[in-house]
Amino acid sequence: MDASAATSASRLQRYEGTLDVSVRGGKLERCHFTPPMRLFRPHAEGGEPRTVVIANVAGGVVGGDRLNASIDVGADEALFATTQAAEKVYRSAGADAVLANWFRVADGGVLEMLSAGTILFDGSRLDRRTAIDVAAGGRLAYAETVILGRIARGEVFRTGRLRDRIQLSRGGRLAWADDFALHGDIPARMAAAAGLGEAKALVTLVLAGDGAAAAVAIARNLPVADGLRIGVSALAEDVVVARILAVDPAQARAALAGLWSRVRSAWLGRPARMPVIWSV
Repeated sequence: MDASAATSASRLQRYEGTLDVSVRGGKLERCHFTPPMRLFRPHAEGGEPRTVVIANVAGGVVGGDRLNASIDVGADEALFATTQAAEKVYRSAGADAVLANWFRVADGGVLEMLSAGTILFDGSRLDRRTAIDVAAGGRLAYAETVILGRIARGEVFRTGRLRDRIQLSRGGRLAWADDFALHGDIPARMAAAAGLGEAKALVTLVLAGDGAAAAVAIARNLPVADGLRIGVSALAEDVVVARILAVDPAQARAALAGLWSRVRSAWLGRPARMPVIWSV
C-alpha cells in the first residue's frame, strides 16, 4: 500500500459500537447500545426463557471496527440470546477488526448464548476475545461457529488473520482457556491432519454448570456423516467443551442443532429443539 492509499484508509469511517444487557428482577434491568449494535426482544416461544437477538445493523465488520457486547444474567434469571445473522468479516486493508464479548451468569442463572456464526471473507482480519464468568450455581451454554470463506461462492479463507480467544471462569477462577489462530500459510494449516483436516467450518460449544458432563454421552451417540467430526471433553463435572469440524458449513450447523437440542432438554429441562429464532 502506498502512502496516499494508507492515508486514505486511515481516514475511513470505522465503528466503535457497544451493547450492554443485564437481566435482573424478572426484567431487562439494563439495555444500552450504540451504533451499529442493536438489541431486539422477540416474544419467547412456549417453554422458552426470555429471548434477545443481538444485531450489527452495519451488515458486517471491516478492519478497524471495534465492537463490544456484554450480557449479565442475574441470580435465578434465564436468558436465550442469539445473533440476527452470521456476522460477516470483510476483506481488510490491513487493520484488524476487534470484537470483545463478556458474559456473566450469577448463582441460579442460566444463559444460552448461541451465535448464528461468523463468516471470514478471504483477506479479512479478526481479533476476537470472549470472557465468560459463571458463578458456582450458574449454568451457561456458549456456541460459536466460524466459517472460513464464502463457501457457496467458491471462496475459501486463504489470506488474512484470525485470532479467537475464549476464557471461561467459574466463580472468578479460570477454568478453561483457548487461543485459536490462523495466519501465514493458512491453506496448509486448514489442510493438515493435525490442523483442520480440510474443514471449512469450526464449531465450539462450551458448557459450564453442575451436571454439564452429562453432555458427553449425548455427543458421543450422535450420528456422524462423511466430512463431519465431533469431539467432546469433560474438563470437570461442570465444564464441557465440544468441537465440530465440517467440510460443509451446513453440516456443522445441523450437527450443533442436533447436539444442543438434546443437551438442553436433558440438562436445562428446555424443549428438545432449537428455538425458531436461531433456526431461521
